[in-house]
Amino acid sequence: MSDMSANPGQLDLILSDVAHLFSASDPDPFSPGDCEVLGISGFDHLLNRLNMDKSMQRSSTLLLSLPADKASQTDAGPITNALHRQASVRLQEQQRELHNTYRYGWKVAGIALLILALCLAMSHLFASDYTESMRPLMRKTFEYGFEIIGWVIMWHPVDVLVFSPLPIRCRIAALKTLAALKVDVKGF
Repeated sequence: MSDMSANPGQLDLILSDVAHLFSASDPDPFSPGDCEVLGISGFDHLLNRLNMDKSMQRSSTLLLSLPADKASQTDAGPITNALHRQASVRLQEQQRELHNTYRYGWKVAGIALLILALCLAMSHLFASDYTESMRPLMRKTFEYGFEIIGWVIMWHPVDVLVFSPLPIRCRIAALKTLAALKVDVKGF
């Protein structure tokens, strides 16, 4: 048995206990479900799968497979509500993290721009007539050195503002999918 779905609009998750949807079990290599083999919660396993495979984000149903005796005692309604609650709380957390990332990025961008301006001013100073008395090698070293330092300092704000939000946005998209899934329960 595997947690892979033949239906493109459906995610399959095999668990030995419905509690493992939200809390991690001990790793069990004999379990039929992938997340229990890995020792992570079903929710985290689904989040990882949705994060890695964007085509799965079009899914609308989660088919939760439980042992037959436990499946007959499990109502899909409360499980759906709990899944949506967990996803919405984590979604809020990720949105806060995205907001804080941008806030930090703009803050360091302002500081880096000031340092860039200072470095470019120093570079122009060493390229000007004021430093004619210096040896040409020293003059060029300081001129180009300050220019390089200024532009290298700009890399961190670019990294924070452009690249750091990408994985957060991917997790947000995956969580939005989880927050909209309808849960069905079946026995095996």
